[in-house]
Amino acid sequence: MKGRVEGKVAIVTGAARGMGASHALCLAREGADVAVVDICKEQAQAGYTMGTQDEFEKVANEIKAMGRRAVTAQCDVSNAEEVEAMVNTVMQEFGQIDILVNNAAIVLPVIPLWDVTEAQWDKVMEVNLKGIFLCCKYVMPHMIKRQYGKVINIGSVWGREGGQGAAAYSASKGGVHNLTHALAKDAAPYNINVNAVAPGLIRTPMQKASQDVLAKGMGVESEELGKQFISMLSIFGREIPAEDVSNAVLFLASEESRSIDGMVIYVDGGHNAA
Repeated sequence: MKGRVEGKVAIVTGAARGMGASHALCLAREGADVAVVDICKEQAQAGYTMGTQDEFEKVANEIKAMGRRAVTAQCDVSNAEEVEAMVNTVMQEFGQIDILVNNAAIVLPVIPLWDVTEAQWDKVMEVNLKGIFLCCKYVMPHMIKRQYGKVINIGSVWGREGGQGAAAYSASKGGVHNLTHALAKDAAPYNINVNAVAPGLIRTPMQKASQDVLAKGMGVESEELGKQFISMLSIFGREIPAEDVSNAVLFLASEESRSIDGMVIYVDGGHNAA
């Protein structure tokens, strides 16, 4: 049976682990060739921990094992020269780009705004918001040339309502949502759909690192704090698997969503309805 994105080429940023890896593998299972993009650096500060080179290669090898083509591209999405070089590499390898999943993001430890440094604020904005701008800037001209494209930005439930102790992250994701609305209007004449997926609480290495730091500061067990988060953020009272977010990404990357544009789809366990 033909896959839902058969013959398409996708770029997924932040794809070495967590949700990004899930998105990349989901698209490959449905027929896409995938550029696995990640900065691949280990940094000690909570929320800044990226995928390792081994994880990077593991995702690409799993894609190849499915019979799809994969290329790895090490790239800091907040650096214009690196993004341009990454896009050029993908074009040389595959000759086209049909799907762009802007997943790369960082989150600070949960702290009030007045304790956030200027450097921390700038870093969150550079990766979470500027990174999407740069990836779109260098990818979309190739989509415009072919009069086809699917751009999926990863937002957050906190981009709608804000999260306590997460002002920088919430502001950046609110920006992602508004960028999605505006960019959809610019891109529609070229047959390019631009949408966003806004997850709720998803268990990823980045989320776990932030939760561990918060739990330590509160003097509670991390797993117990995680259970409290789930009860607050999901009306189902259960964790949201990364695969559920990936399925929404797949839908927006497929032709099934051709009449959906400029939307933010919440995959948040019903929190948006509460």
